[in-house]
Amino acid sequence: MQPFCHNIASGQDIQVNDPKAAVTLVYIDDVCSELIALLDNRVSGYCEVKTQYQTTVGDVAETLHSFKNSRQNLISEAVGTGLTRALYSTYLSYLKPEQFSYSVPSYGDQRGVFCEMLKTKDAGQFSFFTAHPGITRGGHYHHTKNEKFLVIQGDATFKFEHVITGEKYELHVSSGEYKIVETVPGWTHDITNTGSNELIVMLWANEIFDKNAPDTIARPLA
Repeated sequence: MQPFCHNIASGQDIQVNDPKAAVTLVYIDDVCSELIALLDNRVSGYCEVKTQYQTTVGDVAETLHSFKNSRQNLISEAVGTGLTRALYSTYLSYLKPEQFSYSVPSYGDQRGVFCEMLKTKDAGQFSFFTAHPGITRGGHYHHTKNEKFLVIQGDATFKFEHVITGEKYELHVSSGEYKIVETVPGWTHDITNTGSNELIVMLWANEIFDKNAPDTIARPLA
């Protein structure tokens, strides 16, 4: 594992002779936990780490490369559980201090800045945006896409209007409230900075933005 992690983290090639070759992996934390447990119990005979991962050399290489590529495509693997969690922590341990940070895409205009932070394959993406005082963002609705907003800094007014019934709703939120505001399919929505300072809002969407199928229909609110 050391050559793979070192080379991929440093931008060097790796050699995979047989991608389908089976391999059994154990994670160092699991090894240490088993060793510590043995100190408290007198055990004779052969012992082995209970948590083992069956995989292939090719799958390991592909997963490690996906970690490297995630800084460009922003797509995170399922790094919170199982083998992927163990591989990700191991891979990160080979990064040099100057690799501890990286830039993400940002898009600015007269309204403020929109910045993509993190994408997942099956749980949407995280972004944040800013808005100058008096600026309104949004003015659209979605058929399926849904979102969660959290005001990090400033004061905001969220406006909603049902695209069929015309029902309207308005909500005022300040950063100190730590309140999630959800957008619901079929409701036009926008957000206005009603404060005197820059508005900063964190945004989660249930799907990765697809420019070829954005599911975002313009419909400005009065």
